[in-house]
Amino acid sequence: MQSLSPAELNPVFELPALTTLNDCPPLAFSALQARVDSAFATLSGLNSVNPVLLLNGFPGVDYEELVQDLVKQHANHADLFDLCYAENLHHPQKPIWLKLKAGSGIEFCELVGQLLELSSRHLEAEHVVERILKKQGQDEKIADYLSLLSQHVAAGQGFSHPILINLMVHRYDETIPIVYARQFSPEQLFGAIHFQTEQGSVFSHHHLLEPGLIHQANGGYLILPIEELLEQPSVWFRLKNALATRQVEWSRPAEMAAFYFQPEPPPLDIHLILVGDRMSVAELYLLDRELDTLAFLRADIIPEWDAQKDLSGYLGYLAHLRQKHRLMDMDAGAVRRLCRYGSRLTEHQHRLSLVEAQLIAMMQLAEVIAKREQSELITEQYLVLAQQEQDYRLNFLVEHSDLGVRDGQYLMQTQGREVGQINGLSVIQITGHPYDFGEPVRLTATVHLGDGDIADIERKAELAGHIHAKAMMIIHGYLANLFGAEHPSPLSANLVFEQSYHEIDGDSASLTGLCALLSALAQEPIYQHFAVTGAVDQFGNVQPVGGVNEKIEGFFRLCQIQGLTGEQGVLIPASNRLQLNLSDEVCAAIAAGRFHIYPVAHVEQAIELLTGCVAGDVEQPDTLFGRIRDRLDDLNGHTVESSFLRRLFRRR
Repeated sequence: MQSLSPAELNPVFELPALTTLNDCPPLAFSALQARVDSAFATLSGLNSVNPVLLLNGFPGVDYEELVQDLVKQHANHADLFDLCYAENLHHPQKPIWLKLKAGSGIEFCELVGQLLELSSRHLEAEHVVERILKKQGQDEKIADYLSLLSQHVAAGQGFSHPILINLMVHRYDETIPIVYARQFSPEQLFGAIHFQTEQGSVFSHHHLLEPGLIHQANGGYLILPIEELLEQPSVWFRLKNALATRQVEWSRPAEMAAFYFQPEPPPLDIHLILVGDRMSVAELYLLDRELDTLAFLRADIIPEWDAQKDLSGYLGYLAHLRQKHRLMDMDAGAVRRLCRYGSRLTEHQHRLSLVEAQLIAMMQLAEVIAKREQSELITEQYLVLAQQEQDYRLNFLVEHSDLGVRDGQYLMQTQGREVGQINGLSVIQITGHPYDFGEPVRLTATVHLGDGDIADIERKAELAGHIHAKAMMIIHGYLANLFGAEHPSPLSANLVFEQSYHEIDGDSASLTGLCALLSALAQEPIYQHFAVTGAVDQFGNVQPVGGVNEKIEGFFRLCQIQGLTGEQGVLIPASNRLQLNLSDEVCAAIAAGRFHIYPVAHVEQAIELLTGCVAGDVEQPDTLFGRIRDRLDDLNGHTVESSFLRRLFRRR
């Protein structure tokens, strides 16, 4: 079987003619999000009050920038207004709101001041009232309040606070408000009623009302992370009620529970944007099954880009990130290396990551090195060094794992042949640690007289997850279908991950375990210079797995420790070819013929490569599968019968 060529080990990006990244026209993240763009176009055309848009995103998205860009494109107007609270002249403990024309709040307060001055001096103030109403579009609520105010002053009645108007929200221009509520308490979101104590008495008034984020967003857009709502479920239901009633109830402190002060709830007119990953959305749905009805408008924020379809668009996005974060320019080699890094993040040669936080982190690390070297450009060399330095800072656990091999405490073989023993591959993922790495693991299989069952020691020891248990059952199904169709197997087997002391899960070792069992059944040794990864189905087809790059690099690291012989290599699913994006060190070894990668599509290809024997047909006694059938028939006492049937139905 032919191993993969060096050209197949990494993505290839044909960059357009450019000298530096600055040659590419910047392209914002929103320009690469057609689904979200469609959602905002629909949102702006909805004839609905307080509509809700839910964006399925991922960590690292700059939601505020995304919404700002799309609002500029699709929202050509907004119903903006200033909001003030005034003393209720009939019930001082029930302040009322007045909705003013956007930007007119300061002038309104000044004119009301003039009205009070003239009225207190019993001078004609009708012209001031008319001026106010003209500027406020003859608003009925304002007209009624001004009429009552004039009568109140003329009658010589006083006020509970010397300043009549509390201007809470004032729009200085026509900019549509976009408020991103990253972290908030109920008081910060819905506004708070503060209070004062004097001689043991508790009191409040309209100037002790503090507007919340929802008031600041009125007439515009409010962005809420779903994670914050999950931590405060009551906030979600309160917000949901505000959207339905079109008004915002004020947050009252516990200290005011026995004190009556009830401001009039202000009007609510916002576009609510809920943002979060799919897990958060699912949790919110479990909390409130009406979420689908309320947030019927949804869109997916895509985390990756199709390099084959539009590489120039991705380069424009990188140029945008560079400008946004004011980073040093990059030459063509560095751009190509950064694309390769973005491809590795997606685990696909034709896909490129759009996760801003990860891309910017690598660009910033490379810039530090470029400045250290007094360079005016980030070159490919600096990006490579940045990755190497980052790996060094994070790979202590890798070195600790390798130490066990060097000291002979971790028993692994990369040479020789053994029956029922094979090198598997795993990926170590540690919660809270950003560095995943591959670690080889030794699988062993033994067989003995029994009832044909496969004893998965990991599962019996409660060290395996459900997916792993499923994989072992699939292995049993394949063996039973291949060798036990006529008679039950008289052999049982034990399968174990040696020197594994933590829980494992997944099906990526099912091909490895199956090959170990076939070796034990046929008593045919396996070459230890190979390592295997891949899942299988009940018909022996090899299926793709995750973490293939880390797995390959993990076994290569082991072979380096024990000495590269030129025979060593890894068997991977053929369907995983597009996931390959290997380190320069591994690629150099493969190009020099010191390491190999073999793509396999069926278990027969894998076992033939691992043992050097033809898998063949179960009816052919000189093949690996035929020898297993003969052994099982012999133990079952069906040797004579099977020999007769073979002669009778021999293929021609």
